[in-house]
Amino acid sequence: MSIGERLRTLRNTLNLSQDDFGKRLGVSNTAISKLEKSERNLTEQMLLSICREFRVDYFWLTDGKGEMF
Repeated sequence: MSIGERLRTLRNTLNLSQDDFGKRLGVSNTAISKLEKSERNLTEQMLLSICREFRVDYFWLTDGKGEMF
């Protein structure tokens, strides 16, 4: 599973639309869509923001290791 797929899994688990997910991170729904499709790379800053905002495990998000939360 790619990081984009894990991002989509996280968003769906939280029952959030791309728009709502993006608003909590300060980015557009288009940006979330591109991240989920791996059309845009996640920056380290965005990774940390996602982990902090949604309390997700960094290593799960980046490498798929361990538990989501």
